[in-house]
Amino acid sequence: MGWRALATTGRTDQSGSPRFLPSLAAFLGDFARYAGRGGALAACLVAAGALFESLSLVLLIPILAVVVGSGGALARFAGPLFQAAGARTPFTRLLLLLAIFAVLMLVRAVVVTWRDVRLAALQIGFLESLRGGVADQLAAARWDRLVRLRHARIAHLMSGDIQRVSTGASFLVQSAVSLVMLATQCVVAFWLAPDLALVALGLLLIVGLALGPMVARSQRLGRFVTGANLSLLDTSAQFLGGLKLAVSQNLQGSFTAEFQSTLRALTRRQVDALRQRSYGRLWLNLLSSAVGAAILLIGFGGLHEPAPVLITLLLIISRMNGPVGQIQQGLQQVALALPAYEQVVELKAELTTVGEARPGAVAAFPEGAVVFEDVTFRHLPETGDAGPGRGVEGLDFRLEPNAFIGISGPSGAGKTTFADLLAGLFPPQRGRITVGGKALEGDTLAAWREGVSYVSQDPFLFHDTVRRNLSWANPRSTETEMWAALELVGAAPLVQRLEHGLDCVVGERGALVSGGERQRIALARAILRRPRLMILDEAANAIDVNAERDLMQRIAALSPDATIVMIAHRPESLALCRQVLRLEDGRFVESARH
Repeated sequence: MGWRALATTGRTDQSGSPRFLPSLAAFLGDFARYAGRGGALAACLVAAGALFESLSLVLLIPILAVVVGSGGALARFAGPLFQAAGARTPFTRLLLLLAIFAVLMLVRAVVVTWRDVRLAALQIGFLESLRGGVADQLAAARWDRLVRLRHARIAHLMSGDIQRVSTGASFLVQSAVSLVMLATQCVVAFWLAPDLALVALGLLLIVGLALGPMVARSQRLGRFVTGANLSLLDTSAQFLGGLKLAVSQNLQGSFTAEFQSTLRALTRRQVDALRQRSYGRLWLNLLSSAVGAAILLIGFGGLHEPAPVLITLLLIISRMNGPVGQIQQGLQQVALALPAYEQVVELKAELTTVGEARPGAVAAFPEGAVVFEDVTFRHLPETGDAGPGRGVEGLDFRLEPNAFIGISGPSGAGKTTFADLLAGLFPPQRGRITVGGKALEGDTLAAWREGVSYVSQDPFLFHDTVRRNLSWANPRSTETEMWAALELVGAAPLVQRLEHGLDCVVGERGALVSGGERQRIALARAILRRPRLMILDEAANAIDVNAERDLMQRIAALSPDATIVMIAHRPESLALCRQVLRLEDGRFVESARH
């Protein structure tokens, strides 16, 4: 069962309790599919390491037999070997056994090193494949669904959730290694003394049954931690986004109170989980001691096993404590990580259902007029879902190449929705959009976007240098071209005044420059893209009227000509357009030519 199956079957039963096994099966399936042949090699190395560990334990019996002079055990486990090697004295026999033991330990060390490196590579690779897969699907998903996703959810998933999945994968791998080690130790124990091994195995099964409630509690804790961490990140992001307003009105207290309340609840749950794991280790150690004592009493007093066999069996039982403890801790940590994995599953399932053609090697920019044929797209208030609400309704529109048109209208009339449809961000709910007679979808849509520059009234700038922000749209831009674009939009004097010029950092979302300066830098970035279509959505409303007129005249005179669609409220701005269309309640109601 992979992540797709898990997404469709759900993660809780009718009582609402976590379904550990389906989630674990999906997690194991995804990890196994990623591992492939590399996982098979790692499994062979794990088995080889366990085999050499078991051989070294068995070899202790003849070594102890030589030291204590137990002839029966010596003849049983090493007689043929001594005869073949001609070792007749205790010293030569001990020397031979120690040499074999040293070789086994050396080979085991090499195999274990290869095993650990290979398993670590698989774990790290699995983590990056999950993160890369989510990023790829985010990039390929349709905008009308992406816009509904909380930024905090994505940020938390790409960092905290996937990191917890990585921790779970690490403990899963360690538990698998421990399970193999435990299995080989049980085989050796049954070979040495079946009756005593059966007693020990029965007690280990009791431990396994006792793990069930602990695992369930760990998964519930994992769900709480996932939700609490997301809440903390979301609260922090919203506070930082409204920091200026909060500080100006002395409203920081409500943020810190909510933050501290979530932190206290999270701390209590995590301390409870730590206490639970500590109690589990305590009972495991006590049970291990009890098993050892029972084995010694039964083996010595009831079954009269030779001393070397008893000592070796006690050593094996004591070494089982490590793998059992690792499996116990591993299962709890995996259960703790499964809710984070389920969040990754949920998002991938959401994005898969709404994916579209991925950008890459695309065809040439489609030539010809853009035609809207009875196009409708409506948003539900608050949710962003399609349906009754704001947007556009029944639009019939034709945009000729190299036109310069203005779009006006009251707030909420559908101007930005029209621009988003023109850029191909939203597919129409009814009607269709064509470019040169081809529907704006699939490969045509990907080619269309290659020639679009879209500048909004609140342009996005990276917390990076001016150079990085300019080159984002066109990485091949030279420094000369950057200065030319900055000069054209009137931003060159600003950048020249900055301490490091093009290499000056502009702050988070461009906070270190004014609103008008951000708009100028964004317009320069759009020009460097050499677009065939420029969509300007109030892109210069923070610039004074005269400066905007000069700037727009220079943009309109760019060569080669670009089609320009400018959304604006100022009559002075709209006067620059060759044609102005007015939108009201999602429909064009009038048109004027200049």
